[in-house]
Amino acid sequence: MEKWIIRLHDSTNETAFLTINALIAVIFCFCLIPTITDMMVNSAAGLAGKYLGKDQRTIVINSSTNNPELFLMLLSLSIRRLGGIATPLGSNFANIYLMFIVAPIIVISKWIFAGKISDIKNFINIFNQEKRLFLWHLSMSLLMFGFSSIAFWCITGTSVFSLLPEETKTRTVPWIFVGSLICLIAVLVFLFYEKQFKVKRPELFEDISEDDYTESWWQFILGTALLVLLCYILNTLFIALTDIYDDVLSQLFGYAIFAGLHYFFGSLISSLPETIVAVKNYERLTSPDLNTAMASASQSNMTNLGIGFLGSVLASLLLLIGINYQL
Repeated sequence: MEKWIIRLHDSTNETAFLTINALIAVIFCFCLIPTITDMMVNSAAGLAGKYLGKDQRTIVINSSTNNPELFLMLLSLSIRRLGGIATPLGSNFANIYLMFIVAPIIVISKWIFAGKISDIKNFINIFNQEKRLFLWHLSMSLLMFGFSSIAFWCITGTSVFSLLPEETKTRTVPWIFVGSLICLIAVLVFLFYEKQFKVKRPELFEDISEDDYTESWWQFILGTALLVLLCYILNTLFIALTDIYDDVLSQLFGYAIFAGLHYFFGSLISSLPETIVAVKNYERLTSPDLNTAMASASQSNMTNLGIGFLGSVLASLLLLIGINYQL
């Protein structure tokens, strides 16, 4: 498929090729990935309520939205690209501005256009009442981002916003293993504090609206399979763009173009399902649903670090048996 994309570029002019890619991006970002993930998340939440208990639905909802990050990373590792681990780590950055800034703006804008001024007032009132809830999720999201930034440095040898020079080499096994430990420590820290939080506010995790949830295994399996396919296509597109626009992209991302694309763009696209979840729950105007909306950042960031831990361990094992990776 990568060769087909390169052939398309060679057989069309630059404007037509960029237009086609922009159209693909719009379809992926605003239709396919959010819709399919939404179906999978709703079925996962229904199954969690049935088999695990109501108090586990919030974490299942927000962990399920991380499946695109998981699949993008695994597919990247399968083609010997270590930079794929940048997708879950980069999502920790995307989740913060999407859930705490973009999603509320979308919700308020929708109410303004619909003339629902009372909903805006209720939204502000709930935020005022739940300032501590907001601060808890924001602080945990930022803490997870801090851990992910350290892990990114361990795995790549550079900070998240720095350009990698051309002489950069793939990190050795000890460094990648340290990165995996950082991810694991972050997950344990989050679970420790969340356990205390659940004891103080159990109603936030139990009294969640069940309107959209379906106890369907086939929807969960179908949604997961379609996500794998979409992530494969997206990953292939990133590789093709790396080859085609090497000179331009290297000025933006440095030597590790593939890792840069995954950190800033792959993570943004794969975080759109979390944004959909956040918008839906903000609109319900209840404290439990407000908690679920903001957990799209905090809990998803924790899950991303779990995914980063898995990817780092897999990469370390494959390097030990002699399989080399590019960033």
